[in-house]
Amino acid sequence: MYYQYFGFEKNPFDIHPDPNFLYLSDKHREALAHLKYSVIERKPFLLLVGDVGVGKTTLINFFLNDLKDRKDIVVLPILNPNLTLKEFYLLLARKLGLKSFRSKADFMEQFKVAVSRMIDKGKIIVLLIDEAQSLSEKLLEELRLLSNLVQDTAGFVVILVGQPDLYEKLKSKALYSLKQRFVFKYHLGPFDNINDVAQYLATRILKSGAGNAQLFSKDAVDAIFYFSKGIPRLINIIADHSLMNAYLKGVKLINKDIVCEAVKELDHIIPQDLVINYCNKKFFQKKIVYLAVFFFLFLGILFVYYEYFIKH
Repeated sequence: MYYQYFGFEKNPFDIHPDPNFLYLSDKHREALAHLKYSVIERKPFLLLVGDVGVGKTTLINFFLNDLKDRKDIVVLPILNPNLTLKEFYLLLARKLGLKSFRSKADFMEQFKVAVSRMIDKGKIIVLLIDEAQSLSEKLLEELRLLSNLVQDTAGFVVILVGQPDLYEKLKSKALYSLKQRFVFKYHLGPFDNINDVAQYLATRILKSGAGNAQLFSKDAVDAIFYFSKGIPRLINIIADHSLMNAYLKGVKLINKDIVCEAVKELDHIIPQDLVINYCNKKFFQKKIVYLAVFFFLFLGILFVYYEYFIKH
């Protein structure tokens, strides 16, 4: 609706995990480096966790796109892990091109032969599971058993991506052996620097096709950082609503007041006590400044009046 008004070719703040819109903060670069290193160096297990909305799936999609042209890497992505054990094996069998199997033992044998042959040919097999906190303990233990089948030849890499709940699940005594296998783990957090928020906004605006990246004033960026707590998904939602409000007002620079109006509409995700405290505090601060200016101006007038009319 407001795309043409701001010169966008597409929505810059769509919450879908589009890798083309990825902003690589220092944290995201480090997480990406861990992913690449684990694959290239054939490390058996990597754990990548992060809170809801910090951009894990967007980062993973970017990572997968980056591997597309690598002929020596075979990626087996599982993006919906709410599977039974049989469904899990059927999905892996389909991705590996295995024949139909009659039992778990049959699958294990075919899996071992297929993966070992690929590794012998110099390939790296990457089993990447997103939203891994949804995996049952039984399925997590199966990952260790699959890894054991080909442990003699390094080249089978398991990457688990999920929310911090995954940490808690791996603390189970039943998964102690699996937890020991993780050579690397990385926690991807929200932006903790307002400069990252400013760069994130500018990057997505430019990638949307707009010629002007500076659509948010400094106090607007400060407000978005405060209300979003640096979480990219919340930044997108607040920025999207702010742009809509600016469009309806007929302005092209979003300031703090427009952001405050936007977050008042988002009471389902933004605590309104934060909105009241922040927006009213800024309002009263502005009033105090105006009153102070008026007061000193009044004193100046009194001084001039005294000097030129009373004194003389």
